Amino acid sequence: MFPGDSNSDLGQIRDPRRIVTKTTALFEKKFGYTDPKILGAGSFGVVFSLRHPVEEDRIAIKCVYLDEVRKGEKEIWSGLEHPNIVPLLRYTEFRKINVACFEMHAYSNDLTNIVKQDEFLTSSEALQQLKTWFYQVLRGLNFLHIRQLCHLDLKHDNIFISGKMSRAIIGDFTFLSQTTSNIGR
Repeated sequence: MFPGDSNSDLGQIRDPRRIVTKTTALFEKKFGYTDPKILGAGSFGVVFSLRHPVEEDRIAIKCVYLDEVRKGEKEIWSGLEHPNIVPLLRYTEFRKINVACFEMHAYSNDLTNIVKQDEFLTSSEALQQLKTWFYQVLRGLNFLHIRQLCHLDLKHDNIFISGKMSRAIIGDFTFLSQTTSNIGR
């Protein structure tokens, strides 16, 4: 690295707390978002939610290091519109702090959390609800596969459930890839 290079101090920037502090300040200044809450962090970066200044609902921000942004997540995800696919609302790069941010709706539940709740497990409608959600996931996958896209990380943690528990939505497009092969049904 060269002096003055925006990537010369990656050790400090790769600290999730520092990313949240810096990016929330930038999102507040640029878009008016407030009230940050960390949702998760790992070697990939960090995910946190912020309150939207007008609509008052929460949005989720996934921040990754610029050198780890994948083509599928950056270029393909933005063009996907389907009721069972988490929409990408905005992609923003903050080069001075070596971070790219993916903005999306924040969902308070994923499939893992829902099925572990006693209230859900004892519900007489649980099986029917699971069938509905799995059908919706299959619709989302079919949408991807028709476009020769592969999610490559589909798991219960990446299936979000809408606030009214009515819709399953596939998220986390880190490994989204396009193939030239035919994806069979």
